Amino acid sequence: MFNCYVVRYSEIALKGDNRNFFEDKLASNIKICLKRNRVLFDKIRNPRGRVIIRTREDCGVLKNVFGITSFSKAVESEQDFEQIRNIALQLYEKGSFKISAQRSDKRFTKSSQQINEELGKFLVEKTGAKVDLKNPDTEIGVEIFDGKAYMFNEKIRGLGGLPIGTAGKVAVLLEDERSIVSAYLMLKRGCSVVFIGKKSFDFSVLDRYCYGSKVGLSEDVPADVKALVVNDMIGSVKNYETDFMVLRPLSSFTREGLNDFLKEIIAEAV
Repeated sequence: MFNCYVVRYSEIALKGDNRNFFEDKLASNIKICLKRNRVLFDKIRNPRGRVIIRTREDCGVLKNVFGITSFSKAVESEQDFEQIRNIALQLYEKGSFKISAQRSDKRFTKSSQQINEELGKFLVEKTGAKVDLKNPDTEIGVEIFDGKAYMFNEKIRGLGGLPIGTAGKVAVLLEDERSIVSAYLMLKRGCSVVFIGKKSFDFSVLDRYCYGSKVGLSEDVPADVKALVVNDMIGSVKNYETDFMVLRPLSSFTREGLNDFLKEIIAEAV
């Protein structure tokens, strides 16, 4: 039944005149992710506000792509309400339910509220299930845009942030595991990352997030970086002799919080 994935983003939508650049980069990074993980797909397109992937395969690897806030395995259909009703019935799984409709294509005559009410009434008649708007057992989403209807019953959380490759390159001083967290946070802000140092330290966990740019290693700071990123925390701030701007993304962390966050990064990448 499922024939596509709907990918959502939020921060990119605030980029104004540069929005197309960020949207295109996200679509490109998604394509790189799917190809690297050998996920077959027919087509990727990015109508305004969404990225649509035409595939019937599992795209769970999207959880590691920066710029995505959530994604759903979905059914793409025509904007025909009879068809939408039948799909909603198939998507209903168990217990109480909620319909969450979002109509951005005004060519579809029913409003979001009308879709919620009419689909809800239909499912009650067909299943006998109760509506629960606060804590439903099944939540069916309906998104109407770009001449189509997209329906789903699950949203998978993404990493958020910005697509890698949209914010220039930074150099991260490689010293210990805290440096990995510093690099991760800069990747999440759309930066490409190169580690600086002579120490042999395994940072391969970041490879699973690097769609759009690979993490490199250099003994010296490249001339084309925008900033030097360090792993200083409150209470251990050092001075650095450099002409580059120094960024300290870990300055708000406690040591305990930092360790928990590192474990989360590793777990998310599995």
